[in-house]
Amino acid sequence: MFSSGCAWWREARDSLTYSQGLYRKALESESQGEPAEAVRLLRDSIAANPNDPELRWELARVLLDQGDTTAALKELRYLVKHFPDDSRAYMSLARTLLERGRADDAARLADLAIDLDSRCIEALLLRGQIAEVRGDLDLARETYHRILLELPEDAEVRLRLGRIELEDGDPRIAGALLRETLADVPLTPEQSSQTQWLLGQAYAREDRWDEAVAALSIGMPQQQATVEQRYELAYACLQIGDDDRARQQLEILLRTSPEYEPARRMLGSLGPGRERLDQAAIVPTEFKPY
Repeated sequence: MFSSGCAWWREARDSLTYSQGLYRKALESESQGEPAEAVRLLRDSIAANPNDPELRWELARVLLDQGDTTAALKELRYLVKHFPDDSRAYMSLARTLLERGRADDAARLADLAIDLDSRCIEALLLRGQIAEVRGDLDLARETYHRILLELPEDAEVRLRLGRIELEDGDPRIAGALLRETLADVPLTPEQSSQTQWLLGQAYAREDRWDEAVAALSIGMPQQQATVEQRYELAYACLQIGDDDRARQQLEILLRTSPEYEPARRMLGSLGPGRERLDQAAIVPTEFKPY
């Protein structure tokens, strides 16, 4: 009997060693640009040690990186079913479902993750993102404020709150939040640009046009400005009487997007002896109060 027990232990130990060896080879294959081989090795590793959830995590991750969401979902569902106390499974599955347009199902899983760990910032951020997709801006706003109680310098959450206040709130609240963010929060160059742009939109909503032009000018990407961004800056310049600068932005815009009719109308209104257009007809959507 003792001998039989030793045999069982040796077999289990050998299976674990074999599984770990396959796992290491899988990571090497992935790092060498061979994801299909990594998937094969991970599946063999799981077959040798089916009770290790970390192996399935790695397999789901590699599958998601490859774009094989159907196979990844299968692994994530297995993790949710067999390891229900691990919030990571709920969050990963929720993200995948959200990417596939299943926001309602994703919301339920995010809530389960928060039930397991009510202070998990990653789960709270996911809940806020899902709420935005579903149009539940009150829940998104409440969730992001909850995150800022724990992480007051979270730049991504501050930007999301700023956008929500512009879309469904008070531009004065948005402006105060964004000014505080620029003054007190460490930002990447991209985050700084985005914050300035949103602040410019907030100023425009309040008809603070000089400040709007200044913030929009700083925030507009120099190389990859969108048609809408150039149009918004041109409109703001128009409001402070800087026709030359408005014309410059419109001409740049129309060189790449000659079919953009609002810009054509605005540019036509800048010609000598031409009457200005009705402002309501050319105001950018992002500047209109809701």
